[in-house]
Amino acid sequence: MLGRRGRTGAAAALRTAAFHPAAPPRLRLRAAYAWARGETEAGRPAEAMPAYRHAVAQLPALVPRHLAPADAEHALADTRGLAGDAAACALALGDAAGALSLLELGRGVLLGQGLRYHDELAELRRRAPETADRLEWLRARLDAVDDVVSSDRRHARAAEWDALLAEVRTHPGCEDFMRPRRSAVSPPPGAEGPVVLVNVSRLRCDALVLTAEGIDALPLPGLTLSDALTRTVAFLGALHRLREPAQDDLLSRLATEDELDGHLRWLWDAVTGPVLDALGLTGPAGDRPPRLWWIPTGPLAFLPLHAAGHHAERAGRTVLDRVVSSYAPTVHALVRSRRPAGRRATPSFLVVGVPDAPAVPPLPGAAAEAAAVASLLTGASLLTGADATRDAVVAALGEHTWLHFSGHGAAEPAVASGSRLLVHDHLDHPLTVAGVSRLDLPAAELAYLSACTTARGGLAAMDEALHLAGGLHLAGFRHVLGSLWEIDDTVSLRVAERVYAGLGAPRPVAERAARALHDAVREMRDRYRATPSLWAAYIHVGP
Repeated sequence: MLGRRGRTGAAAALRTAAFHPAAPPRLRLRAAYAWARGETEAGRPAEAMPAYRHAVAQLPALVPRHLAPADAEHALADTRGLAGDAAACALALGDAAGALSLLELGRGVLLGQGLRYHDELAELRRRAPETADRLEWLRARLDAVDDVVSSDRRHARAAEWDALLAEVRTHPGCEDFMRPRRSAVSPPPGAEGPVVLVNVSRLRCDALVLTAEGIDALPLPGLTLSDALTRTVAFLGALHRLREPAQDDLLSRLATEDELDGHLRWLWDAVTGPVLDALGLTGPAGDRPPRLWWIPTGPLAFLPLHAAGHHAERAGRTVLDRVVSSYAPTVHALVRSRRPAGRRATPSFLVVGVPDAPAVPPLPGAAAEAAAVASLLTGASLLTGADATRDAVVAALGEHTWLHFSGHGAAEPAVASGSRLLVHDHLDHPLTVAGVSRLDLPAAELAYLSACTTARGGLAAMDEALHLAGGLHLAGFRHVLGSLWEIDDTVSLRVAERVYAGLGAPRPVAERAARALHDAVREMRDRYRATPSLWAAYIHVGP
């Protein structure tokens, strides 16, 4: 063991490396993180705090523009847990606002780059349209996952990107263009209902609760990082077993569903129950429950917080019976989605159905669902079968404010930016997270992704919200309905019909999306209480 002098010397050496101006960002980050962990283990959180702040500040520099999306994910994979540990240290010092700031800076790094890009490019286009066009062209080439170019070409484009950014920053009012920065949040993010950010760290676990009155920290002693990891692995394993041929046996399926129900009970006891009780949301809320937004971190991002509870009791100890849940990747993303949008006077509907994508099992229910949804919406455009190619869908997205996609979705746990919707030509031209997230659809209102795993992120970068729902949200869709896992073909049609009824079809209103989905899911829950895999996957992302 190191003595006090040895620990002091090690901390000094790590601090020197962390602030060395010639050291690459990854080395500075690793040194700062090691310095922070050493101070934390020695019981000196006040001394650890500057190290954590410095480590978190290095994160944006790990993902320069010349990195392809997959490489950017891998670059951030080594930093898993950093933002959570930094926030936990701040909470140990009683600084809830500081904890929130660190989580906002240290999570959703790639998402944050995209949000800043969309926001600031619009302003640049008003000032210098030709420069904005060139930036947009470069970004599309740098982000493309299917653009096969040499490493030298990527570096040349990245160098041009950096030079163009430097030029833009010389213009008055553009000095901070695309720079990482803290942004003031106004109005308070909890003004329209509580926002609950659940921080999972090896040091401690807490819920940061944002309301109109401010930020409160609620310790969660029943939750540990180890338990969260163990439960998540078991939950995903049970879902996987339900897809295996051996699960065709009814008793085996019911046993697996009961296991899932057990995880939902644990999630209530350890996480959501204490939060709702602390907020005073303690009883059945009747026909119009209050709104609440969840921002899970780490392994909790794979679990359905909105479906946690003791559903067999029928006594209201469930999230579904107390609040209407929505999700957000970060607080900044939620606040941004609440801004007034450039909406068209009349909504325009695009319905895409792909029941027979190549190289995957057919989905006969997808065609029926697409036809049913199209019949519910006034003037809907319908793209199906061989007509539903990537280019056709992308072109149509620019002409419509609503999207309903019925077909296969494919999650890529190792490289989440490659997760995709299986359009008809997906083998050659995939419609990926990276692809949809770089679209610019400022008038978009609602996307309903009736496909599997469209809201499941990747294992390498759990806090990056790299999934199809997040990608469409970033592209401009204020409301996105997606799924955390594989959904049943028959139940998906019933849910869709009930959602559009709740939205007010044939002239639906996007702002009803969260309540419409909540009511549809609760109805399915009441019908299939013993089989949570059928109804607990559906989530709403947005304001």
